Amino acid sequence: MFSQVAGWFAFYLASMRFALHILCTLLLLFIATGCTKKTQEKVALRARINAARTSQYCHSSNECFSPHILVVEKGYFVTVFTANRPQSTAVSTEALGGYLTALPMSAWPLGPVVGITPSDDVIDWKAIQKNLDEAQRICRSLGLEVQFHPGG
Repeated sequence: MFSQVAGWFAFYLASMRFALHILCTLLLLFIATGCTKKTQEKVALRARINAARTSQYCHSSNECFSPHILVVEKGYFVTVFTANRPQSTAVSTEALGGYLTALPMSAWPLGPVVGITPSDDVIDWKAIQKNLDEAQRICRSLGLEVQFHPGG
Protein backbone atom coordinates (compact mmCIF):
# COMPACT_ATOMS: atom_id res chain seq x y z
CA MET A 1 0.00 0.00 0.00
CA PHE A 2 2.88 2.35 0.80
CA SER A 3 4.28 1.89 -2.71
CA GLN A 4 0.90 2.81 -4.23
CA VAL A 5 0.73 6.01 -2.17
CA ALA A 6 4.33 6.82 -3.07
CA GLY A 7 3.52 6.20 -6.76
CA TRP A 8 0.49 8.47 -6.65
CA PHE A 9 2.48 11.12 -4.81
CA ALA A 10 5.25 10.98 -7.45
CA PHE A 11 2.63 11.21 -10.19
CA TYR A 12 1.05 14.20 -8.41
CA LEU A 13 4.40 15.99 -8.14
CA ALA A 14 5.20 15.35 -11.80
CA SER A 15 1.76 16.64 -12.81
CA MET A 16 2.21 19.76 -10.71
CA ARG A 17 5.65 20.43 -12.24
CA PHE A 18 4.18 20.01 -15.71
CA ALA A 19 1.26 22.34 -14.89
CA LEU A 20 3.66 24.92 -13.42
CA HIS A 21 5.82 24.70 -16.54
CA ILE A 22 2.78 25.27 -18.79
CA LEU A 23 1.61 28.17 -16.63
CA CYS A 24 5.02 29.86 -16.73
CA THR A 25 5.24 29.37 -20.49
CA LEU A 26 1.83 30.95 -21.03
CA LEU A 27 2.66 33.81 -18.70
CA LEU A 28 5.87 34.56 -20.61
CA LEU A 29 3.99 34.36 -23.90
CA PHE A 30 1.38 36.87 -22.72
CA ILE A 31 4.07 39.21 -21.41
CA ALA A 32 6.08 38.98 -24.64
CA THR A 33 3.09 39.67 -26.89
CA GLY A 34 1.79 42.42 -24.64
CA CYS A 35 5.05 44.34 -24.72
CA THR A 36 5.41 44.72 -28.45
CA LYS A 37 5.96 48.20 -29.79
CA LYS A 38 3.54 47.80 -32.70
CA THR A 39 0.43 48.00 -30.54
CA GLN A 40 1.74 51.05 -28.74
CA GLU A 41 2.67 52.75 -32.02
CA LYS A 42 -0.72 52.08 -33.56
CA VAL A 43 -2.63 53.44 -30.61
CA ALA A 44 -0.29 56.39 -30.24
CA LEU A 45 -0.39 57.72 -33.85
CA ARG A 46 -3.80 59.37 -33.60
CA ALA A 47 -2.94 60.76 -30.16
CA ARG A 48 0.42 62.06 -31.43
CA ILE A 49 -1.22 63.80 -34.39
CA ASN A 50 -3.90 65.37 -32.18
CA ALA A 51 -1.37 66.45 -29.54
CA ALA A 52 0.86 68.06 -32.18
CA ARG A 53 -1.83 70.59 -33.13
CA THR A 54 -1.08 69.83 -36.75
CA SER A 55 -3.35 72.63 -38.02
CA GLN A 56 -0.38 74.95 -37.33
CA TYR A 57 1.19 73.50 -40.49
CA CYS A 58 -1.75 74.68 -42.60
CA HIS A 59 -0.88 78.28 -43.56
CA SER A 60 -3.05 78.45 -46.66
CA SER A 61 -5.53 76.23 -48.43
CA ASN A 62 -2.77 75.23 -50.89
CA GLU A 63 -0.71 73.69 -48.09
CA CYS A 64 -3.48 71.73 -46.41
CA PHE A 65 -3.33 68.22 -47.77
CA SER A 66 -3.42 65.00 -45.83
CA PRO A 67 -1.27 62.07 -46.87
CA HIS A 68 -2.80 60.19 -49.76
CA ILE A 69 -2.48 56.50 -50.62
CA LEU A 70 -2.78 55.34 -54.21
CA VAL A 71 -3.48 51.62 -54.19
CA VAL A 72 -1.70 49.67 -56.93
CA GLU A 73 -1.36 45.95 -57.57
CA LYS A 74 2.02 45.58 -55.86
CA GLY A 75 1.43 47.88 -52.90
CA TYR A 76 0.97 51.63 -52.56
CA PHE A 77 2.23 55.04 -53.55
CA VAL A 78 1.95 57.32 -50.55
CA THR A 79 1.97 61.03 -51.36
CA VAL A 80 2.81 63.57 -48.69
CA PHE A 81 2.69 67.30 -49.34
CA THR A 82 5.54 69.42 -47.99
CA ALA A 83 5.99 73.08 -48.92
CA ASN A 84 3.31 72.79 -51.64
CA ARG A 85 5.23 69.96 -53.30
CA PRO A 86 3.92 66.42 -53.46
CA GLN A 87 6.43 63.71 -52.62
CA SER A 88 5.41 60.16 -53.52
CA THR A 89 7.01 57.05 -52.12
CA ALA A 90 6.42 53.43 -53.13
CA VAL A 91 5.48 51.43 -50.03
CA SER A 92 4.85 47.70 -49.69
CA THR A 93 1.77 46.32 -48.00
CA GLU A 94 3.87 45.09 -45.08
CA ALA A 95 5.51 48.49 -44.56
CA LEU A 96 2.45 50.78 -44.84
CA GLY A 97 1.69 51.01 -41.11
CA GLY A 98 5.29 51.70 -40.17
CA TYR A 99 5.66 54.26 -42.96
CA LEU A 100 2.59 56.22 -41.88
CA THR A 101 3.65 56.06 -38.25
CA ALA A 102 7.11 57.43 -39.11
CA LEU A 103 5.82 60.46 -41.03
CA PRO A 104 6.57 63.81 -39.40
CA MET A 105 3.66 65.59 -37.74
CA SER A 106 3.85 68.32 -40.39
CA ALA A 107 2.57 65.73 -42.90
CA TRP A 108 -0.81 65.72 -41.10
CA PRO A 109 -2.08 69.36 -41.33
CA LEU A 110 -5.71 68.21 -41.45
CA GLY A 111 -5.30 65.94 -38.44
CA PRO A 112 -5.52 62.13 -38.41
CA VAL A 113 -7.06 61.89 -41.90
CA VAL A 114 -5.78 59.90 -44.87
CA GLY A 115 -7.10 59.67 -48.42
CA ILE A 116 -7.18 56.34 -50.26
CA THR A 117 -7.75 55.86 -53.98
CA PRO A 118 -7.55 52.65 -56.03
CA SER A 119 -5.56 52.90 -59.25
CA ASP A 120 -7.47 53.04 -62.54
CA ASP A 121 -4.58 51.37 -64.35
CA VAL A 122 -5.49 47.79 -63.45
CA ILE A 123 -4.63 44.36 -64.80
CA ASP A 124 -5.35 42.36 -61.63
CA TRP A 125 -8.45 43.84 -59.95
CA LYS A 126 -8.35 41.21 -57.19
CA ALA A 127 -4.87 42.41 -56.14
CA ILE A 128 -6.12 46.02 -56.08
CA GLN A 129 -9.13 45.05 -53.98
CA LYS A 130 -6.99 43.05 -51.55
CA ASN A 131 -4.53 45.94 -51.14
CA LEU A 132 -7.38 48.44 -50.83
CA ASP A 133 -9.00 46.43 -48.04
CA GLU A 134 -5.64 46.04 -46.29
CA ALA A 135 -4.85 49.76 -46.54
CA GLN A 136 -8.20 50.66 -45.01
CA ARG A 137 -7.71 48.11 -42.22
CA ILE A 138 -4.20 49.38 -41.45
CA CYS A 139 -5.23 53.04 -41.46
CA ARG A 140 -8.21 52.42 -39.21
CA SER A 141 -6.07 50.36 -36.82
CA LEU A 142 -3.78 53.40 -36.59
CA GLY A 143 -6.77 55.53 -35.60
CA LEU A 144 -6.87 57.40 -38.90
CA GLU A 145 -10.06 58.60 -40.53
CA VAL A 146 -10.18 57.13 -44.04
CA GLN A 147 -11.51 59.25 -46.88
CA PHE A 148 -12.12 56.99 -49.87
CA HIS A 149 -11.79 58.57 -53.31
CA PRO A 150 -12.88 56.34 -56.22
CA GLY A 151 -10.64 56.11 -59.30
CA GLY A 152 -7.16 57.52 -59.54
